[in-house]
Amino acid sequence: MDISSQAHGNFSESVFRRAAPEDCAAILRLQSANYIANLSDEERKEGFLSAQFTLEQTAQIAEDLGTMVAVVDNSLAGFLCAFRREFDTGSPVIAKMLDSYDRVTFEDKPLNSFSSYIYGPVCIAREHRRSGLLRGLYEAQKQDLAGQFEVGVAFVSRSNPHSLQAHVAGLGMIDVGDFDLKGNVYVILAFRVPPVTDLKPLIAR
Repeated sequence: MDISSQAHGNFSESVFRRAAPEDCAAILRLQSANYIANLSDEERKEGFLSAQFTLEQTAQIAEDLGTMVAVVDNSLAGFLCAFRREFDTGSPVIAKMLDSYDRVTFEDKPLNSFSSYIYGPVCIAREHRRSGLLRGLYEAQKQDLAGQFEVGVAFVSRSNPHSLQAHVAGLGMIDVGDFDLKGNVYVILAFRVPPVTDLKPLIAR
């Protein structure tokens, strides 16, 4: 599935599609370049990744629910992962978030009562931020997974206000609660995944 759009603010053509095996190396490079431990305090103000996936995990995610990538001028400019709740990430943060599903509510119902998947991590190359790629990846992922799940769930570190604002104010995700792990507070965000009948004709023919 390819979705094409015009990137805001320039004349570059952006293509949103599912990652192929040959994209994994570029995804890992972009992930490493934005991992919190590899950034200065100043760089972290523009957003960061709280966790990293291995090459094997990245390939497994891409083969299952899929990873959306944004390609600008034939170069990978961003990616957005999606994985099932049952996927073994080995991440204590994700495990703690899943444990909280029965105590947080979305649309007046426990989050645990919905068929859901985990959104993220998402990463946009610094030179392509604020150009509409986050929105494009988000809409492409929802279209790709429409009808398979009722809700998508994300988490963002409270100490990452840039990402939190981008997802709540920018994409309209709902803050449904938070959890604490080793002194770090993470916000749980939820959003509806549309049924197939609600899809707009965005796929490039």
